[in-house]
This record gives sequence, C-alpha cells and structure tokens, in this order.
Amino acid sequence: MTVKTIATLVLCIFAQNLLISQNNKFLIRPSFDEKDLKKEYSAIEKNAPAEIIYNSVRYNIKGLSAEKTFFSKIKIFDKKRSEEWLNIQIPVLEGEKLDDFEVNVYNYINGQVDKISIKQKEQLKENFIKGLKFYKLAIPNIVDGSVIEYSYKLTTGITNLTYYLQYSIPVIYQEYSLEAPEALTYLFDSTGSILNPKYYISTNEDRLRVNYKIYRFGFDNMKSTQNEKYVKNIDRYRSKVKPELKKFLNIEMAENWNKVAERFNDNEKFGGFLKGNVKDVVPENIRTFYNPLERANKIFDFVKFEYKWNKYPGFIASQSVKQLIKSRSGNAADINLLLVSLFRNAGLNANPFLISTVDNGILNIFSPNVNSLNFVIACVKIDNILYLYDATSFNSKVNMLPERDWNDFGILFEGKKATDVSLSNTNVSKKNFEIEAVIDVVNSSVEGSFAKKETGLYAIESYDSYDINKDKYNQSFKTEFNSDMKDVDSKILSNGDFESKMRFSSTAALDMVGKKIIINPLLFLNSENEIFDQIEERKNQIDFISAFTREKKVEITIPEGYEISEVPKPKKISTDDKEIIYNYTVNIVNDKITVISKVEVASPTYVKEYYPIFKKIWKVISDSENQVMSLIKK
Repeated sequence: MTVKTIATLVLCIFAQNLLISQNNKFLIRPSFDEKDLKKEYSAIEKNAPAEIIYNSVRYNIKGLSAEKTFFSKIKIFDKKRSEEWLNIQIPVLEGEKLDDFEVNVYNYINGQVDKISIKQKEQLKENFIKGLKFYKLAIPNIVDGSVIEYSYKLTTGITNLTYYLQYSIPVIYQEYSLEAPEALTYLFDSTGSILNPKYYISTNEDRLRVNYKIYRFGFDNMKSTQNEKYVKNIDRYRSKVKPELKKFLNIEMAENWNKVAERFNDNEKFGGFLKGNVKDVVPENIRTFYNPLERANKIFDFVKFEYKWNKYPGFIASQSVKQLIKSRSGNAADINLLLVSLFRNAGLNANPFLISTVDNGILNIFSPNVNSLNFVIACVKIDNILYLYDATSFNSKVNMLPERDWNDFGILFEGKKATDVSLSNTNVSKKNFEIEAVIDVVNSSVEGSFAKKETGLYAIESYDSYDINKDKYNQSFKTEFNSDMKDVDSKILSNGDFESKMRFSSTAALDMVGKKIIINPLLFLNSENEIFDQIEERKNQIDFISAFTREKKVEITIPEGYEISEVPKPKKISTDDKEIIYNYTVNIVNDKITVISKVEVASPTYVKEYYPIFKKIWKVISDSENQVMSLIKK
C-alpha cells in the first residue's frame, strides 16, 4: 500500500465562474406536442435509442426538510435498445417519503393520439435492498415512438441534493433548482467532469419575511455518456450539480477536516464509543503478544471470528460497546471502531480511518463534507508506517482490503486532528485455473478435475460472494463454464487463499471427425478473460483496483491409440515497459500435453491512452487461447 499525505489546496467552486443568463424561463414544464411523437431520431445523436426531451429537478427547503419535485419527458425511438428507460425507479432513503407521482404515456394509434395515465401509488412496487426502499414501475404500452412523462414529489433531507447531468442517452434540455433560506449556506462540489450551464440564475427572494437564496442551472444539447468496463464507479466521472451544506444558522458545518475530526471526537457514538470499556474482550495472550504488527493481526483475526458485519455501512456506531459485545453483530462503524478500541487497549497507536466507498462516489478531500463519507476502517501506525484493517470482510488482511475500500482517498482521524491520505493498492492478486483431463473417445466427451485458486483481492471478493450464498456460488461454475460440474468444494485455505475444487465432464469441448479428434486444449477456460472491445475512444482511466496475474494450466492425457498430428503454436508478447506480459506455452511429455496461458498486469490503474495496448494484447491472448490441436487414430 502506498500512503502519502496530500497538501491542502484551495477549491475554486465552478458556480462562481458560470456564464450568467436571465433569458431562460425555469420551472415551466413543456406541454404535450405531437411533434415529439412524430420525431424519428435525435438531432443530437442520430443513432440514439431514446432521448430526454426535458428534465427538471427542484429542491425547495422548508425547515429541516426539502421538497424534491422531479419531472421528466422521454422520447423512445427504439424500444429494444431502450431497456433501462422503460422502467421508473425512485429510491427512497430512510426518513424520506414519496408524496406524489404521475406517469403519462403517449402513442399514435390509428392516426390518433392515445394517452395512458397512472397516478395511484398502489401501482408502484416496493423493493428493499439493504434498508433502501425503491418504488418501481414497469411503464406499460411502450412502443417505438412513444413519449413518456413522469413526475414525483419526495420529502427528503437538506444534505443529499446531488443531481447527475449525464445519461446513456442525449438530453435536449434539463434544469436544476435549489431554493434555500439564507440560514443555510451551500457551495457546489466540482468533482466529476466540469460542465458549465448555458443558463444560470443566482438571486434572493423574500418569502414570508424569510430571505431565500435561489440557484437555477439550465443545460441543453448534451450528448450521451456510455459506461466503460474497468471503471470503479462511472458516477465519479459524470457531470453533476452537487450542493454541499457548509453553514447552518451560525454553525460552520466544516471549515476543514480538523473541525470534522473535532466534532467526531466529541460525538458520543464516535469518540464516546472509542472510550468504551473493552478491557477484558481480547484474550491476554493475544493482547500482550510481543511483536506489535503480529499483535495487531491477531486482534484483527479475533474480531473477524467473533463479530459479524450486518452488511450496513456507516461511520457512526449504531449501539454502545456493551450492546455490541452482547449482540456480536453491527454496522461497519460498530465493528471497526471496536477494532480501534481493542488495538488501543493492546498498546497500539490506532485510529479511525474514514472513507467513501467505491459505490458512494469519490471523496473530495479539498471540500470537507461529512455527507461524502459512509464508511470507517481501522488504522495502526507502527514506526511511522500506516497499516489498514477492515474487519467487516472476513477474508481481508492487513493492507489487503475489499474492493469497495480502494477509492483513492481517506481521512485519518487522530483525536482532533485529521490528515487526508492517498490510497493505492500495491498488492498483486492472482487467479490460477488448473485442469487435469482425459478424453472419453466412446462418449465423445472430456472429463477430469478442475481447481480454481485465488489470492489477494480475488480471494476476498470470492469468499464474500460464497459467504452470502454458498449453494449459489458453487452452482455458478456450471453456468460460467458451460460444463457439468460435480462435487464442488469451496473453502478458505490456511494462508487466506480461496479455492474451489470439483469434477467436470463436457461434450462441447471436442469434435470427432472420422479418425480425428479436434479439441481446444484449454477446454472451457478460453472464455475466462477480461474484455477489451470498446470501439469508441476511451474516456476514463483503466482501473482493475489490483495488479493481477492469471494463469490457466491444462493437462490432457492423450487417449490410447491416438497421436498428436497438430499442436497449438506458443506465443510470447509484452510491452516495452513490462507492464503487461503474456505467455502461451505447449509442452508434450509421453502421453500428456500441457498448455499454460499466463498474463501478468503490473499495476492496478492505467491512463486511458493505454487502452489500445490492452486491446492489442488481449487480441493476441484470444487468438492464442482459441487454437486447437488435432489427434489422429494410429
């Protein structure tokens, strides 16, 4: 792990540099226009499957809550390619309430405009995922050419007011409005792609003797943005409007991270939790182990075995230390703040390390905002070296964290002092596949043993999937490799590697043509590859989160009475800087042929300009791994 302190810089808020225009009329929804139904393609992107005609989101803050009003009008050109736009999904966080919604669908039927309206809340389906409620609706009667209008009102809080501006389809016009009493001061976060609005208004308005600050942004003719493979979270690159609450009444929400650390230190569910009594929690032989790093590792293992994460994130404890010791289950803050306390009780210099997980978006370290954080892990400092631990992931190790934690930056809280820290995963994760196979000539099949062994980040993620649903994980091999898998046995090895072993049989792996057997010696492993098939120019950096090595080794016993007539050709290729190395080797000894395909990628991230190189080398890998060999009857 590379750790370095980032100097504090002054953030220039993009809203201060906007081109101001009063010529646009905000908050006026466009009425239905038959021209929208007749429109055959987008003028912004001719091949777009759909386009947003109009989007409007308005936050009107009243007291400690905000009324969110959203309206959208969407044109569908090609229903088959517009799948994500055929459903409405409204996330509702804890404490929020959906007050109103309406959907209208317009179509041409026999030369007449047909309109379908849905207004009853009961027609929405409720889904719950990790405590988050979603209201969902499959929009009916959608055909090529349909126009969809939908709107809703939601009562929400005053902190999470982010609105993303870029979508997978083009946008003709969209606007964002924030109306807040002057007691609340907002600044706008500039992370993501900077996109200056065409229209902008910043003004004051008197409302029943309360002075309101009004912000309105208008954007037009926006091209689509497509998801790319090997990106941590595309939202970190999407343009957005993100107001951050900086001042409430006369209280500064956060002048700097030190102020945040000070408030956390004084918080009963953070600083108070860290002062809880943990004296007799860890066995004495672990607590007093002579080597500091080994002592920390043993305490870490103890917590992982004794306490279970309930899958909820968090940086504030949900219960007291006493309650946690009794329940042995809690959110991320419960588990990892307890770990910090146990480290300290064992004489270690330990502190909380706060982060924003990958799916929560990148942390803007230059603009202190508590609402950008959602997770806490533990940090131990030994001889001025930082060691990070996350006890919510059972198969993680010191400085070997789960994928969600590697999000570039974190904030180390040492009492009332905060330090921003850069994170880079320098571990190398390995994935090894090994097959020993025999050919059943009578039944035209291949059968044998198959083992998959993973280390590092791969081992952590695979075990976490296995832990959620063991049967589903073991059954996934059959679908993934299109073979009959039996006696699947998955487990963590003593060194932390994760291994799955099984028996297999497949009739799809070979062809018998007269006296010939034609077979790909990699069998079903030739499909287990990363994909670099992007045609458009790469826009974002390539992020694997971990450097990696992947090796496929297959040993096939040549059936009695057959000999090899044609074998695959070996191949070796690498970049000049040795960042990517690939080897395909073939070895024949007696009646066995062994094929090894191995690729090594030296870094976790690469600049976007490296994409054509990956594309070229992966074409070589694909060509090599799709070679076949021929066996002929003697």
